[in-house]
Amino acid sequence: MTPPVRRPRRVSLTRECLKSIREYIVSNGLSSGDKLPSQQEWAEMLGVSVLVVREAFQSAQALGLVEVQHGRGIFVRGPEEADFLDFLAFGRPLQDFDLAEVIEARAMLELAVLESCIARVTPELVVELDALLDQMRAHPPRPGELSSVHRSFHQAMLTACGNRLLCDIGMPLINTFWALGNSGYVQFTETTLQTDLVGLHVGYMDAIKNRDLSHTRELVDEHLYGLCSQYGVFPCANGFAEDGSGLAQKG
Repeated sequence: MTPPVRRPRRVSLTRECLKSIREYIVSNGLSSGDKLPSQQEWAEMLGVSVLVVREAFQSAQALGLVEVQHGRGIFVRGPEEADFLDFLAFGRPLQDFDLAEVIEARAMLELAVLESCIARVTPELVVELDALLDQMRAHPPRPGELSSVHRSFHQAMLTACGNRLLCDIGMPLINTFWALGNSGYVQFTETTLQTDLVGLHVGYMDAIKNRDLSHTRELVDEHLYGLCSQYGVFPCANGFAEDGSGLAQKG
């Protein structure tokens, strides 16, 4: 039996409807690609106007929770598919963030996940990542390209790090970095476009297999095409001022 839908309180109806939508998705165990009721059906279930429901779904789409396909319906989006571009536009305009902040956020995530995988490596993880590397060798991705095998490699690392919250927010952040590259916001030089992405992932694998934490910062910078060094952000040595306060001067 389908769990009942919680009707919103008569305050901040759009926000309350958004909460009801999230609860519906979770309580019914819905996953990426599952279809949701129509906006008219939601209006009847929640006892609000279609206008309020439409605003709630606009917010849900901005947050990456759903995808509204005109003429087809409303579908759940999984966290592995989402990126934060629409979310940032909804909560804070993307242009309010310095590019160095985006690069550093991705680097911080990457370093934490890599070192966690090194500390928690299992034979199963090695087998999974090796298999994905073989797929990469067969179909090498290009820098900034959103390929399924590239995404699967990072998704496997996120899962292996053992932190479910980090896993849920990690892929949207990684997807954002890729999306910025595809949009031209992150400028790739001709040298960068010739980067051996397979070799960079082999570097990760060697560190994981050997439980080698000695040069993870360098590996992360290389993996991000040297952008941490270029912009002087963590985890590079010049990512902080001498007194340890915040970002160094950004490029």
